[in-house]
Amino acid sequence: MSDNEFFIGYKAKAPPRQARFLRRAVGSLILGGLALAVVLAALQKPFDPGEFEFGVIRDFEGVLLESPVPTLLTSTQPDHSRFLLVAPGKFGATDLVAGMNGRTVHLQGSLIHRGDEAMIEILPGSIREAATPVDRQVSTSIRLGDHTLVGEIVGSKCYLGVMKPGREKTHRACAVRCISGGIPPILRITDSRGEPTHLLLVGRDGRPINKEILPFVAEPVEMTGTLQRHGDQLAFLITPSSIRRLRQPL
Repeated sequence: MSDNEFFIGYKAKAPPRQARFLRRAVGSLILGGLALAVVLAALQKPFDPGEFEFGVIRDFEGVLLESPVPTLLTSTQPDHSRFLLVAPGKFGATDLVAGMNGRTVHLQGSLIHRGDEAMIEILPGSIREAATPVDRQVSTSIRLGDHTLVGEIVGSKCYLGVMKPGREKTHRACAVRCISGGIPPILRITDSRGEPTHLLLVGRDGRPINKEILPFVAEPVEMTGTLQRHGDQLAFLITPSSIRRLRQPL
């Protein structure tokens, strides 16, 4: 009699040798799949820090500045004293704050923050002049010299916490729409240890340059400009024609 075993589909069990082989094969495939999942997970980049308090409406008071980008200066918040201002969605806050420059205001919005950087998504219609002026002096600009820097242009709203990741090519299309809608662009640079620094990007004359920099968003770039400090915020004043696209990744 032949020693060959045949699998018969309508039988309740497979032949013993085939059953042993299948158990070993299936077990090996499961273990291999688990090991591959662990390796792939270990190779993934961690989520960027940052938080968007979506749906949480807070009250803020401070001095409102319209330029170089809409900003709220306040002494009433424990963790931050300067907030970039944006509108809901992929839009800047220029229209919402028009005519309020230098005034002490009360407004409502949702907090977006990443480390020392903070932003408020304004609740439309919530801005009003405050009854009591806030004790917050507008700091003068300090010039920190001309520099040539290498980094990546990102949309500040997504990068500071709304999206993860809010940078690199996977986020390019969204960043382009945000910046073209008036959201302030920032230049993300890193030091020798890989620690990031964020510079607000504006034109040499202090005007917004959102439209001119769109072709360079989410790519490695080099640019030359003047570094300025406004209180605890760093700004990089550039001429868009100085931007040069780099080939190597950051």
